[in-house]
Amino acid sequence: MKRRWKLILVASLFFGVIGTLIYTSIGNAATFYMTVDELKAKQEQAIGKPIKVSGKIVGESVQFDADKILLTFELRGENGGTYRVPIKYEGVKPDTLNDGWEAIVEGELTEDGTLVASELLVKCPSKYEAMEKEGQEPPPSHPESEKTQKGGYEEWEK
Repeated sequence: MKRRWKLILVASLFFGVIGTLIYTSIGNAATFYMTVDELKAKQEQAIGKPIKVSGKIVGESVQFDADKILLTFELRGENGGTYRVPIKYEGVKPDTLNDGWEAIVEGELTEDGTLVASELLVKCPSKYEAMEKEGQEPPPSHPESEKTQKGGYEEWEK
């Protein structure tokens, strides 16, 4: 009888530890994904939690301090409303950080509404790829326009 109780105790302890590890790892890995407009509505609940926010880059807000390697800018919603999310990112400024382009920022929202980013992804609009296939030139703010202004891809790569 003693052996059976020891086995039950060890099994209970084992499954209890495994259950606790699974529960804590799932809770820590949960990152909420929302747009700027959704964040506006749920800002109070998002403070201090890991979140991913997608929105359009506000070009005039982009500032990069090369000495501190600190990038600050704002994201706006898809509809161009007045609500903007200030972003602080310690890292290299992406070349594709252009006005109106979509960015996805992962980090933690502070109480003052600033998103302190740990990861930054700037999406290149696919409409410019379609423009190139049709023989049209991308706008001057697009990085590919430097290639076409200097005489095409071959000359730019030399």
